[in-house]
Amino acid sequence: MSCENNLAQRIEIINSVLEIKNLKYSYWAACDQKEPKTILDSFYKGNVHIDFEDFGIFTSANDMVEKYKLNSCHPNLIEQHAGKNPIINIISSNKALGLWGLSYNLVDTKRKIHLTVNGTYSDEYIKVNNGWLMSKSQFRKNSTTYKSFIDKYLSQPKIGKSLGFKKLV
Repeated sequence: MSCENNLAQRIEIINSVLEIKNLKYSYWAACDQKEPKTILDSFYKGNVHIDFEDFGIFTSANDMVEKYKLNSCHPNLIEQHAGKNPIINIISSNKALGLWGLSYNLVDTKRKIHLTVNGTYSDEYIKVNNGWLMSKSQFRKNSTTYKSFIDKYLSQPKIGKSLGFKKLV
């Protein structure tokens, strides 16, 4: 292989990694800004595999986005997805794998709660004509902290891996 071909290949890999990072960051920003269309546009249009633990398992990005609209598109829900430490592996010219850390914060001003979730995303990406899209996305929690803003509960946060234990106050 010539140096020119090797350099062109390396540039293509660097560009692909940057495009994938931008895709994931745009996806999280769309989640925070309540932009379902941008969320949907982040996924492959055919069959996908989305496994977000408590939120559900989906084979259609449209089904996941419909559930997102029902559960998350409310003005009392203030969300922040903070993705970090990406490891992107380009497998071929049209396939890549990604591993991401996530710190997620939710403030529900109606129920007066604050939720923090930390975990890991494992993604698969495919390149189509318009660029990279997610074809698989799996999220696994590492930790969850749940706090009420009601005075008598402020000093007693609930901490665990799953949300199944919580009782709303």
